[in-house]
Amino acid sequence: MMLMISIRDHKTRMPVQRRRGVFMRICDIVPVRSPKVISGMRNQRTVWERTGVEIEVRAVEQGPYSMEFATEEVLAGPHVLKEVRRAEQDGFDAVVLDCMVDPVLRAARETVSIPVMAPGQSGLAVASVLGKRISVIGMRNGRQHLEEHIRAYGYADAVVSMHAVDVPPAELIESKPHCLPTIEFEIRRAIENHRAEVILLGCTAMSGYINHLRTSISVPIVEPMACAINMAVAMVTMGLSHSKLCYESLPKRGSAPGSIEII
Repeated sequence: MMLMISIRDHKTRMPVQRRRGVFMRICDIVPVRSPKVISGMRNQRTVWERTGVEIEVRAVEQGPYSMEFATEEVLAGPHVLKEVRRAEQDGFDAVVLDCMVDPVLRAARETVSIPVMAPGQSGLAVASVLGKRISVIGMRNGRQHLEEHIRAYGYADAVVSMHAVDVPPAELIESKPHCLPTIEFEIRRAIENHRAEVILLGCTAMSGYINHLRTSISVPIVEPMACAINMAVAMVTMGLSHSKLCYESLPKRGSAPGSIEII
């Protein structure tokens, strides 16, 4: 027996027009403009579609080609927020930010009422349920940025080690035979040297490795985008979204001197 859920637009409270059989639409926002990364994300994210759930991948129209440093997050920020607003206006039920550094997550939640999930926060939450000692296998560039998020989310004591794979995201997507041995080596090092009980992949471009890793590694391997997407689906199913007392909407400031126009 299939559970059918009637989802309504959060702004108009009117039924959203969608394809026959689709009762939930998730917008996956890629915060970079790299054609290779965008193509890879589109191919990988459809794995998490299911009966009645549609995932659409959208990329920012302007901004950086990579998302590894805080500078790139700032440059991408206005364009990510533009896509988040557009997703809500287009009737999506939830948004997922497709990058492990959770770019402008707080601002995105301030911007809309629909759920906004991100892989860094979601992946750490799931990993913390599966074990007490977490190792993160991420990128060399921007490692400090991710570490700051781990501390801010309250998982500093749970993450026992961080390991770097010195490969750009586009190459992770396109060169699996070359990159897989390096990823496996770092995972085994985390288990043997740091007694890791759970492995969290630290880059969303690593999604395509999850099936192989789960057959070759004995501890749970957490793929953060799977966590974010499935948490978004769960939030919509339960009728939940972020608290506006925590993520307060930006007040209208009119045209006072010095006001910044929001894109």
